[in-house]
Amino acid sequence: MSPNPFAAHPLPMLDISGYHLRPIRAEDLSTWCAYLRQPEVTEHWSWQVNSPQDLQQFIQVQDWSQALAQIKFAIANDKDQLIGTIGFHTFSKQNLSAEIAYDLAPAFWGLGIASATCRSLTDWAHQKVGLVRVQASVLDSNVRSLQVLLRSGFEREGLLRSYKQIRGQSRDFWILSHIKSTTP
Repeated sequence: MSPNPFAAHPLPMLDISGYHLRPIRAEDLSTWCAYLRQPEVTEHWSWQVNSPQDLQQFIQVQDWSQALAQIKFAIANDKDQLIGTIGFHTFSKQNLSAEIAYDLAPAFWGLGIASATCRSLTDWAHQKVGLVRVQASVLDSNVRSLQVLLRSGFEREGLLRSYKQIRGQSRDFWILSHIKSTTP
């Protein structure tokens, strides 16, 4: 079993007060599932979550030699309550790349939390983990998420036409990337 490439480094501090990153805990799963199932969240998302059990994988040790390994961190408020998650999947040690993904409870939308968290974790992935490329794919109708990525320094690379099936319909996704700066 290959070890988690993200676990060797302390999580970054966020550049927004009142919020921090931490590992996801079993007691977070019900809260997480509840907001993931809200219509305003599922409308722009390709993920299917029916119960907290569907999220169990995120509190278990994963084998990072497997292509489907992924990690999520809790975005927590000053009371240490989960309000969102952010993490990586599609990790390639050979190519020094991974895809970032995040979600946030709708009550916290529009406050700059997603952008601050995305920026911090992307910089951390470059500086501490050694990733050269961090990419993201966003459903073409998810304007809020696209704006988060653009504010976080990601650049649009193109439109992936009919990239994924979403509730039985082929949908287009934007692909964006953030490349590690090579200047000292």
